[in-house]
Parts: sequence; structure tokens; C-alpha cells
Amino acid sequence: MSQQDDILKVLLSEEQLKAKCAEMGARITRDYQGKNLLLVTVLKGAVVYLADLMRCIDLPCAIDFMV
Repeated sequence: MSQQDDILKVLLSEEQLKAKCAEMGARITRDYQGKNLLLVTVLKGAVVYLADLMRCIDLPCAIDFMV
């Protein structure tokens, strides 16, 4: 049994997620120009998405995690 077998319904496609991530990254880049940016995420829940989002942000930033 694979992880795909557990999925009943796909809410957003991979392409939709990538597009939204790029949109959010561009907005964060614009809104945080000249500021210190700290990204915080739940360690076991959203770290993979945060990594994708960080790639879309064209600013230096730091990350931290909550458990």
C-alpha cells in the first residue's frame, strides 16, 4: 500500500501549489524589502512547504521551528 492509496480527494494540484507558493514568495519579497525576515513553522507539519516557500523569496531570511 502506498501513500497515494490513502488519498481520497486531491484539493489542490501540484501546479496550483507551486503557483501559490511563487505568488506568496513574490509578495513576501515585496513586503519585507529592507526588513529582517524570520520564517517560523511547525517542525513536523509544514517544514517541506516552508522550504519551497523560502526558494521563492528573494531576500535573506532566517528560519525557526516550533514543536
